[in-house]
Amino acid sequence: MPRRRRRDPVGIGDLLGRATRAFTRPGDSVLTSVRAAWPDATGPGTVNHAYPIRRSRAGVVTVACADAVWAHELGMREEEISARLATAMGDPDAVAGLRFVVADHAIPQAEAQVPARPPLPEPGPEALRRAGEATAHIEDPELRAVITRMAARAMERETGP
Repeated sequence: MPRRRRRDPVGIGDLLGRATRAFTRPGDSVLTSVRAAWPDATGPGTVNHAYPIRRSRAGVVTVACADAVWAHELGMREEEISARLATAMGDPDAVAGLRFVVADHAIPQAEAQVPARPPLPEPGPEALRRAGEATAHIEDPELRAVITRMAARAMERETGP
């Protein structure tokens, strides 16, 4: 194959391949697969207490655990979990071993579910009339309507329904 000179055109595939290799580490795609298979291999509740954080070149996956109890429990189930991961990933050699460490700061936190607030009740006709009188000077009709409803709700809160 002739040696390529520096100014010769380069295919986009070669450029993308070089860029991808420069910004990824070996085993990243395997670690992504391990993370995807983790809930099925360990049980759905385990994700909140233990999470795969890295994979060594030798194929050992390090799992961050919330505390020593979780690390010990999962360590006792290492063979079972490894077998389930191998089955889920379809590659028995993808995970050479599991290493459990206490690192609660490395476990992703579940998104906090903020309970939805119930809609505010519509103000009564008397409160709307009084609030309408107080906001009659506002020129923009949309703004006036919003402020009227807010004022009416505030008036009802002060005096009661």
